Amino acid sequence: MNTPNVGGGMRQRSSVFGKLAAIMLAMALALMLITTGFFIALVQPTLHKQMSPITAHAWLLVLSLLVMSGVVLTTQAVLTKLLRPLRVLNEGVTRLGEGDLAVSVPRTTTDEFGTLTDAFNRMAGRVREMITARDRLLVDVSHELRSPLTRMKVALELMPDDVQRARLSSDVAEMERMISGLLELERLRAGRGVTLVRQDVVPIVRDIVTSYEDRPPGARFTTTGAREVFIEIDAEQLKTVMRNLLDNAVKYSLPDSKAIAVTVETREDGARIRVADDGVGIPREDSERIFEPFFRVDRSRSKESGGYGLGLSICKRVMEAHGGAVAFEPGSGRGATFVLGFPNGVDTSVP
Repeated sequence: MNTPNVGGGMRQRSSVFGKLAAIMLAMALALMLITTGFFIALVQPTLHKQMSPITAHAWLLVLSLLVMSGVVLTTQAVLTKLLRPLRVLNEGVTRLGEGDLAVSVPRTTTDEFGTLTDAFNRMAGRVREMITARDRLLVDVSHELRSPLTRMKVALELMPDDVQRARLSSDVAEMERMISGLLELERLRAGRGVTLVRQDVVPIVRDIVTSYEDRPPGARFTTTGAREVFIEIDAEQLKTVMRNLLDNAVKYSLPDSKAIAVTVETREDGARIRVADDGVGIPREDSERIFEPFFRVDRSRSKESGGYGLGLSICKRVMEAHGGAVAFEPGSGRGATFVLGFPNGVDTSVP
């Protein structure tokens, strides 16, 4: 197969299938040469007098096994080298699937794998451009909406104090909260949203959980193995994450739900904050999309069943800004568990 080069001509591109065919041909030729050499030597009078047919066949078997072993080992080495671009490409696909939009796979061959690598890099670049354009659009629209919202608030102040004014004021306040959430997402994405300070995470989480103890189904706080857990955190942003998770747990609880369990854990690879509820849960088919902006399990987007779909997106951005991650663990039946993972560098005090 030919492909144009930079100078406008054509250059021959190597083929993986051609290389595999060459290996198989080399193996067949080697075996053919050994077999032919054996029969030629066997009919020679001098060799025929010195070596019996049984010995000759034994030598043929040994030589065949040695040559086949050599060919197999050589084939394995060649195939390992040939398939290395495929392994690198697989790593790139995995990173892209995990959300690493900056992934780029180097092209090291001029065969079909090289063409596939180019196609993957173009696809990753296009995905990166589309997501960047989407985020930019959301931010631009949010900025543009601020001016008309300000004018609407001024106009509302001039309206008589009645039911209609209260309804409009509530709608404007909802829009302001949504716009603030979008702008907060952009700040966090740009790395300007957190100020990390080394402090004990236990009292911060305990205070947040305490404020939810009187809200059905209630909440309880525990620690495992440590009384103090010092990590690099932004306390206000951590409180925002905890409130988002606890608000969701309360909102989607059932009349017979158990209390929300919040646990601070210390592990070898860092600290974990686990928030487990006993509510309606999240369908498994939606578990990979719940951290996307504006995604909601309720497709009707009813106000009674949820907010704007920004809370978990903000949680994800906050945790990434901390160098950690937030993960969702579906329950076996109902309920859901969210785990906040903070990186290493944890100082603990065991009671």
